[in-house]
Amino acid sequence: MATGIRVFYYPCSMNWEAFWDARAQAADPNTQVGRLSKVAPEQLNDRIAQHIGQQLDLQPTDRLLDVCCGNGVLTALLAKHCQQVVGADVSEKLIAQAKKHHAATNLHFVKANALQLSGLGGQFSKINLYFSFQYFEDYDTGLRVLAEMESLLAPGGRIFIGDTPDARRWFAYYNHPVKWLRYVYQKWKGTEPMGKFWHPHAFQKMAEELGLSVEILPEPSDLPYAWYRFDALFTKKLA
Repeated sequence: MATGIRVFYYPCSMNWEAFWDARAQAADPNTQVGRLSKVAPEQLNDRIAQHIGQQLDLQPTDRLLDVCCGNGVLTALLAKHCQQVVGADVSEKLIAQAKKHHAATNLHFVKANALQLSGLGGQFSKINLYFSFQYFEDYDTGLRVLAEMESLLAPGGRIFIGDTPDARRWFAYYNHPVKWLRYVYQKWKGTEPMGKFWHPHAFQKMAEELGLSVEILPEPSDLPYAWYRFDALFTKKLA
């Protein structure tokens, strides 16, 4: 009995690098990054890129870091509004897709773990991490990721963490006993694909620890996951 309880509370962890390497083999670019919607893919990606650009207030002089960039579809759209963009992702196969399909003189892709971004070098005026913070599944890991981004952010710069599952809406997403059971089973096996539902209070606490200001924002209602996700905009104080 004790062993069963221990297994329940300490399930296997998902190997996210292997998960996204496998997804990268899909033919459809949006399937590769798990961005599925009834909206036409080009229209959806244009709208998401517009939303990110507005929140970060992207300018032609900006140097942007796109963390967890996946196959670079959104990164390439954001690069149209910046002087230089670096896309980083832990999946080697998604980075290969990005390099293959999104070549541009102001755009560079690199395989990098979000927990080890310091090797990218230099400072960025803006940093984006969209649709991916859920894959950092505990507070300490999330704090480390935010700290890595903060260390590369210029004074006065912005970090946008968008499209994060909201812990306050867990039961809105898992809204049926069958879904609860599937969630528990997948967590136990280490195959649960959603990741962590974060509470905005955790983002506020991380911001306080790192000396950042933060705004917790609702997603625009025309984005497909707005009903159970939220955005957060962090700002670094001027020196």
